[in-house]
Amino acid sequence: MESAASATSATSATSATSAASATSGTAVPSPGHQRTTYGDVLGQPLFRLLFATRILGVSAETLRITTLSVLIFTTSHSPLLSALAFGVGFLPQLPGSMLLGALADRLPPRPLLTSGFLLNCAAAAVLGTVRMPTAAELAMVAAVAVLAPVFGGATSALAADFLAGDAYVLGRSLLNMASSGAQLAGLAAGGAAVAGLGTGPALLLAAGLNAGCALAVWLRLPDRPA
Repeated sequence: MESAASATSATSATSATSAASATSGTAVPSPGHQRTTYGDVLGQPLFRLLFATRILGVSAETLRITTLSVLIFTTSHSPLLSALAFGVGFLPQLPGSMLLGALADRLPPRPLLTSGFLLNCAAAAVLGTVRMPTAAELAMVAAVAVLAPVFGGATSALAADFLAGDAYVLGRSLLNMASSGAQLAGLAAGGAAVAGLGTGPALLLAAGLNAGCALAVWLRLPDRPA
């Protein structure tokens, strides 16, 4: 009788907890369920590769855009053109996302990401070594920015392949934080690099970071279908 009473009491308590959970909208973890942590997510080697290359890639992109703004201001003495050089690295990403974003799901991710880093590497290297008209520099940066959402979409799609459930939610959060943090770091590094190295070497530094990311992706990311 005591066992039956205990079982009945436990069942009633479980029902009451479930009802309270449904009322409050808070999920009650099932017994034995171990919560996924950021450490677990970063322990996945392939996701760690995506995370590291996202940080370096966004930092290099921000460094390139910041340095180009300084370079254009130095040559033109126009605050308007300098501001335009900064904005043209980000604003074209909106139409690029709407028009070209689907390509991230239609192309194999390994060559796509490698091509993206190499494209950014080439753009930074050209800006750092070849003096072009301001309009040509802005057009080249805008063309690269239009394609940026395709490469970012490929990274997000791979994260969904490598992680599942709670791990994917935390992984997406880490990638978003990496992008925001890398932009801030790129702005700070851009100012320091221009002050310490000059515009040309700073742009070559951005090119080198992108080249390193391209090599890491090509060597360590498995070849997967679209």
